[in-house]
Amino acid sequence: MPVVRIRIAARFLLAVTVLASGAGTADVVIPSSAFSAGQNSAEFHSDVRVFNPTNAPVNVTPVFYNQANGQTVAAPAPGFVTVPARGQLAFDNVLATLFLQAKGVFGPIRFQTPAPIIVSSGVNNVNSCGNGSTSGQWLPGIDVGQALKAGTLVQLAASADGGSGYRSNVVFMNPGTADANVTTSLRRGDGTLVARITLDPLPANGFKQIGTLSAWLPSPNTITDTNLWLEFISDQPVLAFASVINNKSGDPFAIVMTAEPNVSAPVPVATYTVSANPTTGQPVTFTDTSSNSPTTQLWAFGDGQAATSGATVQHTYGAAATYRTTHFVANASGTSAAVKDVVVVAGGPTAITITGSSHGSTNWDWQPSPVSLKVGQQYTLTFRADPSENLTHGIGGLAVLGITQCDQIPVQVPCIVNFTPTTSMVGSWTYACTKIDCAPVRVKHDNMTGVLTIVP
Repeated sequence: MPVVRIRIAARFLLAVTVLASGAGTADVVIPSSAFSAGQNSAEFHSDVRVFNPTNAPVNVTPVFYNQANGQTVAAPAPGFVTVPARGQLAFDNVLATLFLQAKGVFGPIRFQTPAPIIVSSGVNNVNSCGNGSTSGQWLPGIDVGQALKAGTLVQLAASADGGSGYRSNVVFMNPGTADANVTTSLRRGDGTLVARITLDPLPANGFKQIGTLSAWLPSPNTITDTNLWLEFISDQPVLAFASVINNKSGDPFAIVMTAEPNVSAPVPVATYTVSANPTTGQPVTFTDTSSNSPTTQLWAFGDGQAATSGATVQHTYGAAATYRTTHFVANASGTSAAVKDVVVVAGGPTAITITGSSHGSTNWDWQPSPVSLKVGQQYTLTFRADPSENLTHGIGGLAVLGITQCDQIPVQVPCIVNFTPTTSMVGSWTYACTKIDCAPVRVKHDNMTGVLTIVP
């Protein structure tokens, strides 16, 4: 999280450890990162390291959830980074170097890949004390499978004197797909309740920082205590951690949430089903059938695409092959994974009819438009025109895709094209009637266009 009142002696602390996902996949969150200014000329950078413990390169998809403006930011094209076998990538000031952000942003970063990875981070003040020295604190990457519906943050501290003692900042982050309603209670060491608050609902990938425990302490604060602890309950699994900062020196340390033991909730056992007869270009349905009430479900599809969460998901394969898929589940008691080979066969051509018609010779319509096609899927495209026109039309503009046989066809004869998009064709392509017969007025003729969109 951004820590905005640090006055730190020259000292550098970099993360050297993290939590990673189960044996077949990873979904890891850095719950807070920053590229922002603070008091006394402070400037905070987050440095991230991504380590690949396997013997083959892995593609990792990072996404930044910018809490400054609510936007989701993906890494620039191709949208993933490749970590070499038994290698590590370094992203110093990750929000600037990987996500190309300007100063003033903060929020969580999520790393997803169908392989195990290890992620660590440090939030560093690169102008500590205003003299250019560097200091900071370790912030661990947290496996999404470790998100909790109930947890505890221990060893928090507060001081009524801003110049001595300690202060604590607390962060909650929701890595799920539904709003999370979180109720929190701050207590003294003997269990005495200091205050209880309910956070505003945290949206998917939502992030909330509460500075100096201000939501729970009186205003002005009269409590000085280094033996405070915070408990929370939520209707959705969330991640939580805290920074405890020495008010005098500015030195921080991080505290991560802990699950209280629950022997009544057994570890889930992962199982799943796959829809019958998977074919290329058609959605394949994956359904979780795990036992013991998992709270988190994650899917890796074996084709290099980003992992997906949810109890029931769909995935489309672009090529015929056998894919090793993995289903990862978790609850507060533990994790489990299951593996299944999915044989995908080539599907037949998908038939699409594109019809052009005019209304009073003044307005030519293409239906449907746009038409979305997927790379690697076979299609039979049929271009038709309204026979009542009794005219000859040319359908042009698709020669760049190799579709030229539709130029100057009689209106009563449909143009049929067998077409398989390739990767080089990804994008949107405009086609039109190329004859003046499409409309009596040239400006109207020029606006009578349709669109083919090709997606990966």
